[in-house]
Amino acid sequence: MLLAGCGSSSPSSGPRIERSFDVDWHDHATVQPIRYTARHIVFHDGRWSADITLHNGTGKPLYPAPWSPSDSNGFVWNGPALVYSGKDVLGERRLIYVAADTAKPEMPFPLARGATWRATVEGKVPSRPALPKNDPIWLRYSVVYVGVTFAEASSNAERVDWISVRGIHL
Repeated sequence: MLLAGCGSSSPSSGPRIERSFDVDWHDHATVQPIRYTARHIVFHDGRWSADITLHNGTGKPLYPAPWSPSDSNGFVWNGPALVYSGKDVLGERRLIYVAADTAKPEMPFPLARGATWRATVEGKVPSRPALPKNDPIWLRYSVVYVGVTFAEASSNAERVDWISVRGIHL
């Protein structure tokens, strides 16, 4: 399950950004042997997309870890997002998360040990707060629990949350 309270996946009324970035990012979690890659971040028709992989080298299954994106009005998501430093709609400085709303194919539940998930994720480009023009925009990969489900997790010690080391600039 990728999200609860899903919005429409039709083209957005957000800003028109028509850009493609052929990235070749290779990231890895610091505490767990989980590897991530990102390729082809694209902005088109009011939406963004990225080709990603997540490799589970932990020896245990990975389970989705829910989180609530900025301005989510309570919807819960476990998938990727674009991330940038900016001001929210109230003018407060913080990290802004622009959640993907689809993943094709969806992440297996659970992602078996040694398995790799490859997907194209995409989401709506927001009108407010706007994506920055000269500051980095990073990719937050899927948030997961190692070896336990969300219901079984006793703390965030089993949780892996990773943002790409590199970013793109619009």
